Amino acid sequence: MQQQSNSAELKQAGDGRLTLSGALDFDTVAKLRPLLRRYLRPGERVSVNLKRVGHCNSAGLALLLQWVEDARRQGSTVQFRNLPHSLAEIADLYNLKSLIPVV
Repeated sequence: MQQQSNSAELKQAGDGRLTLSGALDFDTVAKLRPLLRRYLRPGERVSVNLKRVGHCNSAGLALLLQWVEDARRQGSTVQFRNLPHSLAEIADLYNLKSLIPVV
């Protein structure tokens, strides 16, 4: 039986708002990483809603941290809404929660 690959999507939900859905794991984050850049504008803030994120692991945490850095380099800001409990636990475990801007 062939195992089906997880998928994830980043979609625009309105003015400066994005929705991330699907799995955040080693199979999906490499494809997701460059997608945020198209929404970053100097001096502007982007909000990413994570309510529809399902399975996630440390690769998902790495993605969020990379997006924070990508935004900073573009002179923009990214913040996250509805951080999944599993990501919050991983961030706590590695003492990184303060680096993830959650609103």
